[in-house]
Amino acid sequence: MSKKTKGLILIVIGILIALFGIYLLNLKASKKITPPPVTNVSENKQVLPIENVKNKTTLEINNIKYESEISSPMSIYDFMTQLQNEGKITFKEKTYAGMGKFIEEINGIKNGEKNWIYYVNNKKAEIGVSNYQINIGDIVSWKYESY
Repeated sequence: MSKKTKGLILIVIGILIALFGIYLLNLKASKKITPPPVTNVSENKQVLPIENVKNKTTLEINNIKYESEISSPMSIYDFMTQLQNEGKITFKEKTYAGMGKFIEEINGIKNGEKNWIYYVNNKKAEIGVSNYQINIGDIVSWKYESY
């Protein structure tokens, strides 16, 4: 074999080794890397990366909190039904044509002189529970109060 042929073979082998090395680096870089928890310096609290946070939404009834996971927006009525199916709350409703569902009783307490009024993220709601869409992380608060 001539010197030119040996040199050409060595160059081709070197190029193949370099390409294989680049392939391995790209393969390693493409793997998902989960970042460590970040510390919120101002409050000195640990914050979990987004992919580790559960999709919790909260229903609060007279300051007692009930949590459950949701994966997408849903009506408050559907969320309450989910909590009821999980055995966390009980409620009764009545359906009004054109208006949707009206909650008449929660955890054994019926509407009477006072009524169940709900708030979402501390804002009083202006539409019915079957029409109000909540999102992951929302807090729905039911308060037994006079109009």
